Amino acid sequence: MPLSTGPDLFHWRGWRVLSLLLVAALFLAPALWNGYPLIYYDTEDYVEMSFTWQPIIWRIMTYGAFTWIGHPFGTLWAVAWAQALIGAWIMHEAVWAWVARYRPQVYVLMGVIVALFTGLPWVVSQILADMFAGFAILGLAVLAFGDNLSRPRRLALVPLVAVGICLHMSHVAVAAGLLIAMTGLRLLSRLSLRLPRPRLLLPTLTVALGTAAVPGLHWAVTGQAFFTQSGQVLQLALFVQDGLAKKYLDEVCPNGATFKMCAHKEGLPYTADEFLWGDSAFDDLGGWKAMHDEAGAIVSGAIKTFPADVARAMARNTITQIDLIGSGEDLVPMSWHFVKTVLKRYPRDFRSFRFAMQQRAEGIDFTLINQIQVPVAQAAQVALFGLLVVAWRRRDRISAGLLVTVILAIIGNAVVCGALSNPHDRYQNRLVWLALFACSVAAIRLDQRFTRRKSVPPI
Repeated sequence: MPLSTGPDLFHWRGWRVLSLLLVAALFLAPALWNGYPLIYYDTEDYVEMSFTWQPIIWRIMTYGAFTWIGHPFGTLWAVAWAQALIGAWIMHEAVWAWVARYRPQVYVLMGVIVALFTGLPWVVSQILADMFAGFAILGLAVLAFGDNLSRPRRLALVPLVAVGICLHMSHVAVAAGLLIAMTGLRLLSRLSLRLPRPRLLLPTLTVALGTAAVPGLHWAVTGQAFFTQSGQVLQLALFVQDGLAKKYLDEVCPNGATFKMCAHKEGLPYTADEFLWGDSAFDDLGGWKAMHDEAGAIVSGAIKTFPADVARAMARNTITQIDLIGSGEDLVPMSWHFVKTVLKRYPRDFRSFRFAMQQRAEGIDFTLINQIQVPVAQAAQVALFGLLVVAWRRRDRISAGLLVTVILAIIGNAVVCGALSNPHDRYQNRLVWLALFACSVAAIRLDQRFTRRKSVPPI
């Protein structure tokens, strides 16, 4: 019997609110267990920017602006809860959009599945923009393929997803790539009724807003509109790691090139992180600002001189990035690193931060977690392709659209973060949970018992 009026409707909506809060709590379970939101190396910079509004050359300012949420409450818990509630709401709308026989139990079950078998809660619990990488993609998929979701609710998702896109440049790049792919799908769908047919208006508006927000905020704060000031240097660091920088310098330095790096080419480190953050010649060369132009010249010169080597390195790094999906990278004790910031900016948090599980000498052991979650994620990524074949045969264009979106996002993120930045577990771990989520939704949709529509209460 449909729940539609009076006390029954209130009861039904009450269960929806409770289910939303429960899923948000599941997403924050690691922070609740830890006793404090998880702190990463980058957290300090973003928190400081939210107070000083001074740009840091190797960061964009948008996530710093997001962490301002903690100011009125005097605690970073406000930022963590905001992240959890945003993620829980986007997942709520996704389940509503794609599962015909919606009940709060189905939504909670999806929350339990991703909380237990993926690293998503460990990402949401960090004071870091990473959690928005996956939820921005999920939100775009809902806007493009969410047939069961009313237009007002799709419109309500636009600002949330746009915020998720603007908080990191890699999110902007992946979202823009997905929009291009969706446009191609829309054109190809004219050739076959089996192909997904995405809506484009709201995804286009969302990506445009999210992209424009980055230079817009920088212009409002600094008077200069820019996306990032560190892209050239980050690419140079990757070329150092891949040996391409030294190969190019070996080619041009003996012929009179005036690069400052010529004097240091024999002592370049083996990794990008060592080059940027370790004991290398980078600081002696002038650091981020002084090396910006030279970095761009070396990168463009290496691409022109050794295009095949660059292409092979990009392909290798992309494959490496796809395989790096473990949880917990660099979630080490931060007492030495973040302590001054928390004392100065959030003094009421100091005791909770200092005695959190993360700050113990042994830190947090992710061995067992990864022994369970990494094989699940690998299996889910393979299952995406199998379910896509089934969806194609059953002419379920909605399931096919979701599966294709997640597949392209996983590959696109690996290209952006692996081939154009530097492969790390946290880059792929932050969105690989989408594979299990998409497989679960597609499996429910492809089960004919759930594809029969059922009356639902008014929204």
